[in-house]
Amino acid sequence: MRRARHRAGHRARIAGLVLAGTMVLAGCGSYPGVTEQSREIYNLYNILFVAAAVVFVLVEGAILWAAFRYRRTDDQLPPQFHGNNMLEIAWTVIPLLIVATLFWLSWQVLQKVDAQSKNPDVTVNVTGFQWQWQFTFQGEKVRVEEGQPPQDLTLKGTIARPPTIYLPVGQKIHFNLQARDVIHAFYIPEFLFKRDTIPGRTNSFEVTIDKPGSYRGQCAQFCGLQHNAMHFTVRAVSMPEYRAWIAKSKKQAESGCPDDPTPGQIAAKNVAFDKDCLAAKAGQAFQLKFNNQENVLHNVAIFRGANAQAPNVFRGELFNGPKTVTYQVPGLSKGNYFYHCDVHPTAMTGKLVAK
Repeated sequence: MRRARHRAGHRARIAGLVLAGTMVLAGCGSYPGVTEQSREIYNLYNILFVAAAVVFVLVEGAILWAAFRYRRTDDQLPPQFHGNNMLEIAWTVIPLLIVATLFWLSWQVLQKVDAQSKNPDVTVNVTGFQWQWQFTFQGEKVRVEEGQPPQDLTLKGTIARPPTIYLPVGQKIHFNLQARDVIHAFYIPEFLFKRDTIPGRTNSFEVTIDKPGSYRGQCAQFCGLQHNAMHFTVRAVSMPEYRAWIAKSKKQAESGCPDDPTPGQIAAKNVAFDKDCLAAKAGQAFQLKFNNQENVLHNVAIFRGANAQAPNVFRGELFNGPKTVTYQVPGLSKGNYFYHCDVHPTAMTGKLVAK
């Protein structure tokens, strides 16, 4: 009987050590992030974890010790006593001090994470909508809005080409967050930070990225059926590289369409065009080579107006792939046009600039 109890106690001690070891390893696996603010969050997390682990080990240890030390071996009652002032004071004051200390540390970190400077180096206005993001760089006349519907804001955004923005390392970057339709959440895992975008309200925060790299962001608030595909990418680069990207983006904005490495060509794959902007010379007919890379009906229809209900300027034939067809498009007067696939008008869309 005594040997069985000894084995049970030994197994309980081993289980306790394994559990404590698992908790320590879980704490060591946390990620410090890539911003000055994320380091503060990381350090606070470690403090909270250590405090929680110590309390857990002490409480569970006391429970196990009491269970085995005072386990019943006969029918006689142990010596009885009532009240212990020192114990009662200890288990009241010690938890109070622990909670007060953790509250103070959390408050200090919250003030640092929410701090915003009067003159940030870069200000980015972010608008979330179903189901994409729009980024406008304040004072730079640069707007990044892949996936945004053309002009008609009542249409749903496409998710074919999530936007990519560049941000400088070591600079104070201020974000203003808004939502066009429902609540979204701006979240970059490497920042260890999330903030909601709410219709009719502007939320803001500030970060200083201290590690170059490419970081994927996403919406962390369920906002509709395509919520899982609402992504964007932040590329943290040096200040010269950031300024070069801004200059290039301004040039592209002035021309109305990004530089096209393969003019007169467009392809479809995974129910998406590989380009969201095409350029053509005004008043001149041109050929548009369309490569449908999947066994799904696609085409390219060009129209002018706020939405696809406007009269079509050109409608290419629908066909299954893999196959390439060269469309003969008539000359277009100077201005902005839009195109889509007639079968997938919200998922496959883009802008055409005749200049």
